[in-house]
Amino acid sequence: MLLVDDEPMIVEGLYNMLNRIEELELIVWKAHSAMEGIQVMQNNRIDILITDVRMPGMSGIELIGHVRNQWHHCKVIFLSGYSDYEYLQSAFRQGAFDYLLKPAKYDTILDTLQRVIQNIHTEWQEQNVSAQAELHMQQAQNLLQKDFFQNVLGHKKLSVESIAEHIHHFQIPLSADLPLILMIGRVDRWPAGSQLRDKLLLEYAVNNIVEDYLQRFCQIATYSEQRYMIWFIQLREPVAPQDNVEEIRDLPKLHWYIGQLLEKIQQSIQQYIHLPVSFVLSKSNVNWPGIPNTYEEMCEWMRRGIGLDEKIILVEHADLLLSHYAEHELSPQEIRRHMNQLLHSLESGDNVSFHAGMTEFFRSVQKTVFLDYSLQMEIFCHLSTMFLSFMNARKITKEIGHTLELKYLANYGMFANWAAFEEYCSQLATLLFMNTETERKDQKKEIIDKVDAFVIKSLNKDISLDQLSSVFHLSPYYLSRLYHAEKGITLSERIKQLKIARSKELLLIDGMKIQEVSNELGFDSVSYFTKFFKKNVGVTPQEYKINNSG
Repeated sequence: MLLVDDEPMIVEGLYNMLNRIEELELIVWKAHSAMEGIQVMQNNRIDILITDVRMPGMSGIELIGHVRNQWHHCKVIFLSGYSDYEYLQSAFRQGAFDYLLKPAKYDTILDTLQRVIQNIHTEWQEQNVSAQAELHMQQAQNLLQKDFFQNVLGHKKLSVESIAEHIHHFQIPLSADLPLILMIGRVDRWPAGSQLRDKLLLEYAVNNIVEDYLQRFCQIATYSEQRYMIWFIQLREPVAPQDNVEEIRDLPKLHWYIGQLLEKIQQSIQQYIHLPVSFVLSKSNVNWPGIPNTYEEMCEWMRRGIGLDEKIILVEHADLLLSHYAEHELSPQEIRRHMNQLLHSLESGDNVSFHAGMTEFFRSVQKTVFLDYSLQMEIFCHLSTMFLSFMNARKITKEIGHTLELKYLANYGMFANWAAFEEYCSQLATLLFMNTETERKDQKKEIIDKVDAFVIKSLNKDISLDQLSSVFHLSPYYLSRLYHAEKGITLSERIKQLKIARSKELLLIDGMKIQEVSNELGFDSVSYFTKFFKKNVGVTPQEYKINNSG
């Protein structure tokens, strides 16, 4: 709410009063002139304006026009010392909510504010209900349109009359009597972390750019399914002479024109929304019954072009191009060789070799340019099986699934392209190697903790590295190296530290003889114990006892 009055006492009094009325939950601004009020409302939303009528420079009546230009739904309450009929008329002609005379009582102001706030809430609710109803109507229309396009793209036979009826009822800007051009688009790579809502907004932006280029000459209807955006395109009839569409009078010419524009469309999409998008364009005169077969062919072209770099453009007769490259496909023997190498690197924990081998494999696949879809599926199944078998054998599938969605390993169709599949495999492999390394560290720590516990328990014996290696079924060299890597000291140094610490404890026990301490720590003789103690502590056991007793 904004208070405007040229009388400081009134502004400050009202401002302080309104800020004390907590139940209204108002954010209140104040101004001492109409111009100052305009500055406030330029930077803040104003729902309610309480203003004086007669003020120097600009009146409250004039101020309403400025406020309403920016905050159309603002409610205005006039607060004036004049009860002149002409002022009242002017105020209510400007749509004032109420007109209060100074000095207004506290209860009168509170009652007026409660009424105006209730009025605002009622309007908001009505607008929201209306907007929701309109949204639901639009959503229902969209669902019906989607259902229609699903039937058209599928093999459900629809008569021309049925198609015409659906087009009319669902307000689709196409004609059932005319042939079409089909175009499908695929986002090759989504931005990292994209959620469903983000993808829908980006698809909407892609469609806007496509239509911006084509709508001058085309009637366009768009439909999106799981992987592709599909455009149904017909030649648009000129509505007026200024449309200037005489240059494109038939579908073949329109087809040629769209083919010429696709690269520009790709560049615009990349420039404005930073998405790489691939396109496939059908032949120039697809009839409605022929749409399902044409669509299947186009999807096959797109799938087989998955080995290409991003931003593919395929046009009519792509099937001839695909067959030309078939002879360069990978052999089953090559695929098996790569799989065996990757499996060996994964199981041996060789992170560097695995990622290098996987990169080499994917590059060799991409060199084929076009890859038969069944061969793509074979490679996908090999890699999925390798990863799943590795995780299941180690019982880490559920743990890995908390970090990376594993349903992708069961559905090749969820990947937009070959690059997306490679990136997923790389992420999964990184997680597996991290897990393996953590598991190894845990195992090593467990072994070293057991060694420490055994040494502490066996301080009364002459412990050797050979004895420890026999107990823990590890070679002396590996056990020594493992212990040093984990603890930062050698095993013999650790045993020595423990014996010294224990001997100091025992020497300070009242009545404990040096002979008894020597026997407790597994030394063959007192003289050997004395030499060991003096060498590492700097004094004899007897001197240590005397210096630290009492």
